Amino acid sequence: MVLRFFSAFYGGMKSVSSGFYFNWGMTYARWGQPMKAMFYLNRAAKLNTKGAHIYYQRALLLIAMGQPESAINDFDAAIEADPKHMDAYLNRSMMHALTGRQEKAQDDVEKAVALGADRPSLESRIAELRDQVE
Repeated sequence: MVLRFFSAFYGGMKSVSSGFYFNWGMTYARWGQPMKAMFYLNRAAKLNTKGAHIYYQRALLLIAMGQPESAINDFDAAIEADPKHMDAYLNRSMMHALTGRQEKAQDDVEKAVALGADRPSLESRIAELRDQVE
């Protein structure tokens, strides 16, 4: 019984700590301090490996830092944690389009549309990205 209590207590503390680090990471991101933001988001992800929102926000930060490949990896993690995370599919499709993986981008568009995204606006955004890359 004591072990169960401490196990539940520790699990709860991890969740609280993860939220603390996530909130500070988002604050530093808004303040334009990406390295500090990344430090806190990394800590949050380490404490909450099932937090799709953490991986998603970290991926957006990686995009802003010019790291599309790393962003794709975090979008993958967000989708693994929450397979119905439409925004993760949308942004991952943009990163695939930006890095020249048109087939993967189209696959993600299909998944996002199945979750309720607007196909014409998605395809026009991807076309704009392709034009910028070429």
